[in-house]
This record gives sequence, structure tokens and C-alpha cells, in this order.
Amino acid sequence: MVDFIKNLPDYLKEFVDPSLPKELRLNAARGLITIPPKNLVKVLYSLTLDEDEEISKEAKASLKSMPDEVIGTVLDDTSTSPKLLDYIARNTASEFQLQKIILNPSTNDDTIAFLAETVHSSPIIELITDDQKRILRSEVIVEALTKNPSISRSKLDRVISIFKLYLAKKGEAPLNYPKYDSKNDPSEDVPEEAIDSDISSDDEEEKAKSTLLEDINESFLDGIDFSNDLTEETGEEIDEAVERRRESLFHKIKQMNIPQRIKLALLGNRAARTILIRDSNRMVAVSAIRNPGVTDMEIILIVQSKTANEEVLNQIASTRRWTRNYQVKVALVNNPKTPPPLALRFIRHLRDKELQALSKNKDVPGVIASSAMRLYQQKIQYKAGGSKH
Repeated sequence: MVDFIKNLPDYLKEFVDPSLPKELRLNAARGLITIPPKNLVKVLYSLTLDEDEEISKEAKASLKSMPDEVIGTVLDDTSTSPKLLDYIARNTASEFQLQKIILNPSTNDDTIAFLAETVHSSPIIELITDDQKRILRSEVIVEALTKNPSISRSKLDRVISIFKLYLAKKGEAPLNYPKYDSKNDPSEDVPEEAIDSDISSDDEEEKAKSTLLEDINESFLDGIDFSNDLTEETGEEIDEAVERRRESLFHKIKQMNIPQRIKLALLGNRAARTILIRDSNRMVAVSAIRNPGVTDMEIILIVQSKTANEEVLNQIASTRRWTRNYQVKVALVNNPKTPPPLALRFIRHLRDKELQALSKNKDVPGVIASSAMRLYQQKIQYKAGGSKH
């Protein structure tokens, strides 16, 4: 507490100094002081550490009840003390606040590691796993993710693969670094609330894409270059010349190591993407759909494929850019490899014809077919009831 108070401006210390009368500190702990909200957060945090139990309790309650839009301005600020950010991270259930904390570069890696191990929200876990720069510099975050029962196996495998590749590139450990083993896939036990969880925003998608491209180019994949036949687009449709070169391209790609295939997946043309999207390595396959040149038609064809990688389907289903397309929604719910919690998000957006067809689809999980049937019957009953009036 002394360290934090020492860095406070004098006009804020007058509310938190332990030598001040208890009544004054208690009023401050209850938020009964006239100062800007941003400063109030700092005062309240200081008072959570007060040795007087009543003051500490009141300050904690006041801080917890503070509206997201108010406390969010503090959590956004890179000048905010990492200690304050850590306290909020460990004492809030607000996903809004956790997102701000995770995205703040001033947040300590130990704080992120705490969240990586303890949070159960898919969007929050994804924010953590998408921050590759932080993951590559902090093994403690990777280790924490391996202890989280709510992270999907595919997502965990991706993080571990990136970390292993980075260590191997630096010569600190071999590629088969054995410290981390994949856990049992907990994705089947997704809580019901996850069905209606928000899909990431366009801004977050663009930020994630930008970060990934920067990491690929600036970290362990720098210096990897490709010939024009692998990177130059030939038009929306794959022409005959590209078809004739496919076998040659496949042979070239087959000779590449994983880092090379990841970078090509991100930067390559459609012919290269078509091959790499089927790569047995999850990281390579997912990188292919993050390629800025990917078209709606490519995504639709991928989602319609029964051999599509589950993590690829997961990424597509979680990306608003793609799920705005009705054909993508229909293909996702009809693909048996789409995780049920993700498929269930889109069922209520289907039209009657597609709902009825889905309810009869014997390839999809029972929960998907039965949900489609239930919703279809509800719609029919509603229309029948409306027609009587």
C-alpha cells in the first residue's frame, strides 16, 4: 500500500493517508467524495488495502459496484498501475473489464497468467491466446493455459505449437519440447451460457489479424520468402494454368517446414491456400483462413467440407466477417464437425426451409437436429396462431 500511495498525487493522498481520521477515509471508501471517477478508482483501490477492516470492506464494495463505463477509462489507460489492474482482474466477473485489462500492455504477465488459468469464458480465453507477443515472452502464461479446464484442446495445441516453434527457433529447446502435454478436450462440457456469448467484433478481428501478421513477419518466421507462383493471385476463380501447376505447388509445399507453411498460409495465393487449408497441422490450416486474401466463396467451400479441420470451423464460426454470410451460417450448422455450442448460435437465424432440412440431417449431433426441430415447430405454430386472427 505504501508504494502505491507514494506515487499518488498529493491531492489524492488526503483521502487515503492512514494517519487521517477514520471518518474521512470511510467516506472516501464509500465514494462520498467529489473527485473525477478516474481518480476515485485510484482512491478506492488504495483504501482496499487499508488496515482498518471496515474501510477496506467498504472500498472493495464501492469498487466492485462501479459501472463498467467509468472504470473502463482507468483499465484502458496504459499509465494505470499494474497493481491496480491486477486487483481488478482478480476481483471482477465483468468480461468488459477483463477485456480491457488483457488488452492493456501495462498489465503484468502474472496477471494474465492468473486469468489464463481461471477464466472460463471463450472470448476471454481467445483474447489471451491471440496475444502471441505476450505468450512468446512469458512461459508462465502458456503453463497457466494448460491448467485451464475450459480451453479447447485445439486452441491449447495451437498455443503450445507456437511456443515450441519459438523456442526451437531460438535454440533454447528442441521442437519436440516435452514439458506440455495436451489435456483431455473439455469442449464437450461447454456451459450453456456459451451458446449465446458474443462473437468477436470487427475491430478485434482486424487487430488480431494485424498482430498475427506482425508476429509472423517480425519474430520467428522472418527471412522466409516465396516465389511468385505461391503468392500472386490469379483471379477469383482458379484458372487452368494454376490447375496445371497444382501438382508442382503441392510438391513445393510438401518440402516446407512448419514455420514456412504458416507464413505461406498467411501470405500465399488462392492455390496455396487451397492446399494449406487441408494441412494436418492446425496452426497452418488456421493461418490459411486468416490470410487477408480469403474470399467468401472460399470460406463457404471450406465450411461445406466434411473433412474441414475443427479448429478452422471454430475460427470461422467466431469471426463476424464470415458469419454475416447466410450461406456460411447454413453450412456451419450442417457440418458435423462444427462444435455444437457454436452451431447452436446460428440455428435461430435459419429460415424455415433450412431449419426443417437441418432437423432431418442425420449427420449432425442430436442436440443440433432436435433444436432445429423444436425451433421449426415453434415458428410453424406461431404462424398458424397468427393466421387465425
